[in-house]
Amino acid sequence: MGIFGTRASFFSDLSLILEFFVTFAFLSGYYFARKRKISPHYKTMLSAFILDVSFMVSYMVKSLVEGRTEFTGSEFVKIYVYLPTVIFHSIISIVVLILAAYTIYHGFRSTEKTNGRKMIEKEKKKHHKVGKLTILTWILSFASGLAVYYLLYVF
Repeated sequence: MGIFGTRASFFSDLSLILEFFVTFAFLSGYYFARKRKISPHYKTMLSAFILDVSFMVSYMVKSLVEGRTEFTGSEFVKIYVYLPTVIFHSIISIVVLILAAYTIYHGFRSTEKTNGRKMIEKEKKKHHKVGKLTILTWILSFASGLAVYYLLYVF
């Protein structure tokens, strides 16, 4: 039994907790960007990316230690709900990690330090567009991850 009293293991619940932290960090970073608070945005988004990588590593450790978790619901739900959700989640999770790295790369390239403050100057529009896409993609990844967790351990 995991932390939340479901059939999930400790590692599964730890992964879920890390997903919540990553989501909070991404949304906080987005908030700072909207308020033009570039230094907190910069630090928060870098932290979110490190947390996201930590989540991926914890998920891989969980998979190595525990093996694959079998879906225990009906065959109908497995074929028409669970498998499409897992496939979507797997693909979108990889895409969001690539997008986040690309967005951070453009953020570093576009940021200049002026009077002790970080200011985004060059290629600002590209960073903004890719950043918004990254946030949207993360939200889809997070939601589908919650759905997978629910289908495996609560449903």
